[in-house]
Amino acid sequence: MQHLKNLVEAALFIAAKPLTLEELKKVKGIDIVPDEELLGVLKSMEVDYDSHGIKVSEDSGRFELRIKDEFIKHVEHLAPNRDFSRATLQTLSLIAYKSPVKQSEIIEIRGNRAYDHIKDLIEKSFIKSEAHGHTNILSITQKFLDYFSLKNHEEVKSYFAKKIEKEDKKAAKKNEENQPVEENNEEKKNNNSESNEPQKTPESEKFNKEEHMVEEFNKNVAE
Repeated sequence: MQHLKNLVEAALFIAAKPLTLEELKKVKGIDIVPDEELLGVLKSMEVDYDSHGIKVSEDSGRFELRIKDEFIKHVEHLAPNRDFSRATLQTLSLIAYKSPVKQSEIIEIRGNRAYDHIKDLIEKSFIKSEAHGHTNILSITQKFLDYFSLKNHEEVKSYFAKKIEKEDKKAAKKNEENQPVEENNEEKKNNNSESNEPQKTPESEKFNKEEHMVEEFNKNVAE
């Protein structure tokens, strides 16, 4: 029993992603173990790790060793960051938010350097590329979701949506606090006609929000 636990522990430790029972059973020594017994071993390991800094975590039939939530903030700065440069991570964040998205759109926003980022991310299986006319469609992969502990594409979108809502509320409160004394209509008209500042449009505001959200996501996964 202990030998089997050790094998499972070693498999979960070395894996770059959460493993299903089927994937665990590709390990010699675990391959002959019935699913029910293997689940029992994993359950027993959960108890074993109860007093440790890590735990056996299960989500949708996929198992992994994870740091307990209460210890993450103390050790996350030690993580070998991680597989990406900061610039590549920013490109990945943008792709994740817009996924699926045209490669040409990412290049337009991030510049030609993004070609190298995209190539690197495809090679590492964090995104995939499919031909679409004169460009390619980029989308995140299951490896991306596993790596960042996200369940699905909707959870990625939800993350950004919550960031938008939070920042909108902060901005609204700040504007309210700094609101100047109301001008009369004639003064408003004169000020508007004299102002050289570009007018805000729904499109520009949307772009600024997206840009801010991507930066927030990047901070969370890069720092």
